[in-house]
This record gives sequence, C-alpha cells and structure tokens, in this order.
Amino acid sequence: VGLVKHLFVYNNDRLSRNRETQHIIRNALTDNQVRLYTKDGQFDLNNPQDEFVKGLLDEVAKYNNSITAERSRLGKIARVKQGFWYGGPAPYGYQITNKKLAIHKEQSKWVKKMFRWYYDGKPIIWIKRQLDKNGVVAKRGGLFLPGSINVLLKNTHYIGSYKWTDQKSGETITCECPSIVDETIWYAAEERREKEFARVKQNNTTRKF
Repeated sequence: VGLVKHLFVYNNDRLSRNRETQHIIRNALTDNQVRLYTKDGQFDLNNPQDEFVKGLLDEVAKYNNSITAERSRLGKIARVKQGFWYGGPAPYGYQITNKKLAIHKEQSKWVKKMFRWYYDGKPIIWIKRQLDKNGVVAKRGGLFLPGSINVLLKNTHYIGSYKWTDQKSGETITCECPSIVDETIWYAAEERREKEFARVKQNNTTRKF
C-alpha cells in the first residue's frame, strides 16, 4: 500500500464500466494520493476540481456504455428476426452455416428415425438401444441418455420454428429454421410424450401418498 503514485490508463472507462467499482477505485486513488493519467489529461483526485471532472467523466463513460449496450441489444434482436442464430451450440440435427441454422445431413437422419420410432410406439429405452448399436453420438459427445432423447422429442426446431426471448425486455420472438420432421409425426409424438409424462407423474404421486 502506498507504493504506487502514478496510474496510467488509456481511457477513463477502461478502469471499470461498473459504477460501484469506479467509486471504489476513485476512493483508493484518493486515499493513496495516486495521480491518474488518461488520454484526456492527468487528475490529482485530492484536488476538488480534478475530482469533480473525474466524476463527470465517469458519468459520461457510463452513459456511453449504456447507449452502446442498448444499440447492441437492439441490433441482436433485429438479427434474430432475420433468422440469425444466437442460441449457443446448434441443436442435434443442425449445424451453423453463415450464422444461421442449417440441416446436418448425418444427424438429421437419426432425428427422423427417433421421431418415427417414437411415433410407432417404441419406448425411449428401445430407441436408445438402437442408437447405441449404431454408435450414434450425442451433440456433446458420448451416447444418448433417455433424458436427452426425451428433451429432443419436444424440440420445436424440428418442425421449423423456435422461440427466442430478449432477457431485458422479455420480448419473445418466434424464429423460423429448416424443418426436419413432418408436423403430423411431431405433434403425435408430443401428444404421446405428454400422456406418458402425466402417467408417470400420477404414479409417483400415488406412491408418495
């Protein structure tokens, strides 16, 4: 403590973009009589005038950062509406091409098989065995688990749409993507999946009672 007397930073907001952290840094510089240097000049924060100017620059930086973040958010929403993908790794059966979802030839083949098997009345554990026999690997590596197959079967991407929600505004956007599964099969599979889930839930409730 007290060894540093001069601090150099290119821009004022490079110290921090967080108001609380900026306040802590400012107090630390003042308490230790450290002179701050930026491209806008130098500041002795024990000098009331310099401390006032530094405070103004902090608020300007905060305002500029807020404007930049909002422009970025609105730009992201606009790109999502244009079909660009912002959901992390692509769902199984898809790949990301030119920042949009595109059908993965090999994986989509197994997506169709899983839905067809389930539509034909095969249990999920049976579907898993078929995938294991053929060495089919899940998106993140390793064999498919029954739970991951169940999650896959309720994924709306496979009939050509999904929902994306902006975390700040709560606005939900319905986005389009290439479909892999016939809607008739998807909805029939979803109906069966919901019935099985309800039955398992009822059985669990009865056992607990």
